[in-house]
Amino acid sequence: MLKQGREIKIDISDLFKTSYGTVDVTKLKSIFLNVSSWVEPINESNNWSVPVNRIKSKIKKSLHNQLVSTPFKDKAIIDLDLRTSGIRKGKRSFMRCEVTLFLDSKRKIDLRSLEMSHSINKITNNIIKESLLSSQTFKFYNSKK
Repeated sequence: MLKQGREIKIDISDLFKTSYGTVDVTKLKSIFLNVSSWVEPINESNNWSVPVNRIKSKIKKSLHNQLVSTPFKDKAIIDLDLRTSGIRKGKRSFMRCEVTLFLDSKRKIDLRSLEMSHSINKITNNIIKESLLSSQTFKFYNSKK
């Protein structure tokens, strides 16, 4: 039996491409949430690891504060992909954040349900507003040019 994944695009912001989905829709155990954008630093820096790690920490804190009132467990995997070696002022770099959320095993919920959609939209909005757009280090764009 083949596993069937699903992905649903969500239109939350003009600056970010967002979607969520699952690897196996028949045995729904986890949901992935993707947020991607182009970033350009506002100032120069010699060490970009610190600001990138600060953004990842903000995402983690924002996410864990919200998981209490959702159909997800209180654990998540956050993968922020922003290559620190090529970041410099005047050049846009691609940023992708993938968050893996685990469903509470006591609840049965459909990927396309209203409850799932509302939870994902709320989490995504929070990540964008509280963690990304509040950054004083980077400016975000919807394309490379």
